Amino acid sequence: MPKALELRKVIKIVGRFGIGYVTGKGRHPKFFDPQTKRSYPIKAHGKKTMILPYALSDIIDKFDLPGDIFD
Repeated sequence: MPKALELRKVIKIVGRFGIGYVTGKGRHPKFFDPQTKRSYPIKAHGKKTMILPYALSDIIDKFDLPGDIFD
């Protein structure tokens, strides 16, 4: 299981795989893959928010990313 990372680092890592970070009005921001139309909402209160290991594992599963992407 990956260790917690700051949101800004997660955005940079998943961006290499074509997954974008989308914010909206009054909604939770989310990671979105425009090719598969998959999304994963995430609780964030700024770019320095720590993303916990369970959420990182969910992102790996949701977008079919390599298991060691956040190591």
